[in-house]
Amino acid sequence: MDKTQLRSQLQRRRRELSASQRTQAARRIVRHALRAGLLRRYQHVGAYLPHGAEINTLPLLNRVLGLGKQTYLPMLPFGRGKKLWFNRLEAGNRWTYNRFGIAENHGQKTVRAQHLDLVFMPLVGYDDFGYRIGMGGGYYDASLAFLQQRRHWRRPYLVGVAFACQHVPGKLPHDPWDIPLDAILTEQGLHRFGRF
Repeated sequence: MDKTQLRSQLQRRRRELSASQRTQAARRIVRHALRAGLLRRYQHVGAYLPHGAEINTLPLLNRVLGLGKQTYLPMLPFGRGKKLWFNRLEAGNRWTYNRFGIAENHGQKTVRAQHLDLVFMPLVGYDDFGYRIGMGGGYYDASLAFLQQRRHWRRPYLVGVAFACQHVPGKLPHDPWDIPLDAILTEQGLHRFGRF
């Protein structure tokens, strides 16, 4: 099965979850993130707003903000570029919708991914080795490409956020430029892939 077919199958799985399952999962990821120490350990946190049938990250985002962390949301580049900017979430930020219909904040403080300590990442599917399938735009891989050039670079710590039903046993098809996750956060817990 190629990535396009797999993406479609995984999106269907995600859409079939009930409202109750979605609500419970959103609460549980916060609890698991707290228990694992993710929200205590890092100060500059990249997160994202849920879109479509993605797991609701708003309770997680609220907890991160409530702990006083500097929280950043991704913004698509203008033009043909692929590298995301991350805008600090602050009161009074201006909001717009990007070309995919995803809300973006426009704040005073804008950074690239390498200036973040922790990045929560959206995905469509993930495997046993930390590889993910996204929506196919390649924005996160392009934004994190610097991680391939520095062997001992420890920032940022990459955590995919998903429903457990998005797991694909074994190894997903991946390309040399795909950046693997350090951990996956689901309603079942935090699983670290152990590359450190």
